[in-house]
Parts: sequence; C-alpha cells; structure tokens
Amino acid sequence: MFRINFKYSSIKIAISDNENTSDPFELLILRSYDNNRLQEFVEINLPKLVNDQKYAFNVITENVMNHQERVFFLDDPGGTGKTFILNLLLAHIRSSGKVALAVASSVIAATLLSGGRTAHSTFKLPLNVLFDTEYVCPIRKDGPLGKILQETSFVVWDECTMSHRSHIEAIVRTLKDLKCNNKFMGGITFVFAGDFHQTLPVIPRGTRADVVNA
Repeated sequence: MFRINFKYSSIKIAISDNENTSDPFELLILRSYDNNRLQEFVEINLPKLVNDQKYAFNVITENVMNHQERVFFLDDPGGTGKTFILNLLLAHIRSSGKVALAVASSVIAATLLSGGRTAHSTFKLPLNVLFDTEYVCPIRKDGPLGKILQETSFVVWDECTMSHRSHIEAIVRTLKDLKCNNKFMGGITFVFAGDFHQTLPVIPRGTRADVVNA
C-alpha cells in the first residue's frame, strides 16, 4: 500500500452535478457518462491542484491506466481538498471509459462524491462483525452487481477509517473470488481516504485497545 500525505490547501470543493443518485445502482454505473462534461471538469480543475495533490493525482491515474493494480491511502486531515481530488480522479478515469466506483463509510461523505454510495450498500457488507469470523459479501458472480465489480478498474473509499477492519477484509475475499484474482482487492486499484484523528470504528462497550484493533 502506498501512503500519500496532503498538506493544507485552500482549494474549494467542486462536484460534478451530472449524477442522478435516485437511479438504481446498476443503471447508475452502467449508463454512459457524458465524456465531454467529464473532460471539461478535469481540464478546469486540474490546474487548481497544489503540488502534493498533483503528485497523488499523477501517481494514481498512471497506476490505473497502466493496470499496475495498487492500493493507496490518502492521509488527509479535514480541509486539505480530499473530496476535490477524489472527484477529479473519478471524472478522469470515467472519461477514459473505465468503470470507477465511489463509496464512503458515511452517508454524508457519500453524497459529496460523484455517483457516491455507502460502502455497506455497494458491497452488501454485514452490519455486525466479529474479529474471529472470516466474512464474505453476499454478491453472486453472475448477478448484476457481481458483473459490475468484475468490470471495475478503480474504487475510492472515503472516510475508510470509520469502518471496521473486518469489513475491508470481507471485501478483499469477495473481490478475489469475483475476479478470480488472488491479488489484494482482486487486482482493482483502490484509493482509501481518511483521517485517523477523526471518528474511528465504534465498538460498543469496547476498550481503547478494541478500537485500535478494529
């Protein structure tokens, strides 16, 4: 995993408004994006990136286009332009014809991403998890969602630090099975984003060690 740290920047958040999240998930992902609008969004906002953001954008997009299949973590405190660069990455990769998904651990964070949904609804994650259980997501290979994930090249997961480690491990197992690929995340380029200084997984009646373990 590659860790990329952001320094403070005063970039304003800009979100593409051409998504209709009231559509069913399968239709939302499979329908054609307006490539002209996506490319225009990228061209307008790419010059606004500061050096750290520009470096992250170049490394991640090069990884996706060259099928290097790596996992990244954007260590970004609030106000450093995290949502901005995530939407820019999504627009750039979708404009190239690749399938890119946007998920978040909270509903509010998901609404700020272009075409964003919660990780629980996208991956069918279990609500309650235990440390000693190896979970998998109930997604059929020949089902609509399974076929979408098999075609997916890029996923961003915002506020991932709020999620229990068992949820991420369940997705790893599921994607390896769906894509018949033993690489981490089934060979899909993942960008996790979050801040460990913010809300961590909530463990009812758990100790500090339980939270850190989760």
